[in-house]
Amino acid sequence: MLRHLTENAPTRRAGFLFAVAALLVPAVFGQGPATAAASPPQTATPVLEVATIKPVKDPDPNRAHDTTEGRRLFARNYSLRDLIRMAYEVDPEQIEGGPKWITTDKWDIDAEAVEGVNLDEEREEEALLKELLAGRFRLAFHWEKKILPVYVLTVAKNGPKLKSADSNESENSGCPQPGVCTFRKRTLSDFSWYMQYVVLDRPVVDRTGITGQFDFSLKWTPDESQFSRLGWIVKPPADAQTPSLFTAIQEQLGLKLEPEKMPAEVLVIDKVERPTEN
Repeated sequence: MLRHLTENAPTRRAGFLFAVAALLVPAVFGQGPATAAASPPQTATPVLEVATIKPVKDPDPNRAHDTTEGRRLFARNYSLRDLIRMAYEVDPEQIEGGPKWITTDKWDIDAEAVEGVNLDEEREEEALLKELLAGRFRLAFHWEKKILPVYVLTVAKNGPKLKSADSNESENSGCPQPGVCTFRKRTLSDFSWYMQYVVLDRPVVDRTGITGQFDFSLKWTPDESQFSRLGWIVKPPADAQTPSLFTAIQEQLGLKLEPEKMPAEVLVIDKVERPTEN
């Protein structure tokens, strides 16, 4: 979700991964900072001990993923834009400026924090990434407030069609193919996050006011604008048997997804350099 809109937004969900066909989608996104800053804030105590950064010769979006194990972080097939999104919890629409390579060049990164730091803690991981970006990529930026297009999730006229999840069941969500998704023990904020990060090309704000965890499925016919953030080109079939995403959300979930514009903080890149390989 996008912070510093006019809505409240939850923090990033560490470990919330969706399997979209064979692709593992990293759980990143999407809050900005509380106040504008002239340059990247430095942590009071450095947390990065060592990092190996290697350029990817044959980028493959199906290989993109990140994991943490105690003091260690592994990121594969990530662009600088991806790393900024992880470190500062911003949506792609909240990043401006910089050369084209911040999106096209991909990197494999192995990083290790200093003794006593647990990167499984979200804020510790973000602190390490900020230090990595400033030190190895020489990233410098400032914040500006702008009006951005978003989608707003609300309750449809006849009310939601949601089944409460069993508290004893496990969280288990995924999409065997684009347009066929199942959500188990998920909140509507989780669903909004998924729509924003995987399916749509702009932030999604949950304004339903509905709390709790639910089980539900969603089937729709994707159009060419959807799943583009994964590098996919979806061509809808001429004889589609399922409705569009927006119709499916209303008919199957009793919710509405509508376009709107809202204010947000935008990260504007002032300077960045490719890191030296090691």
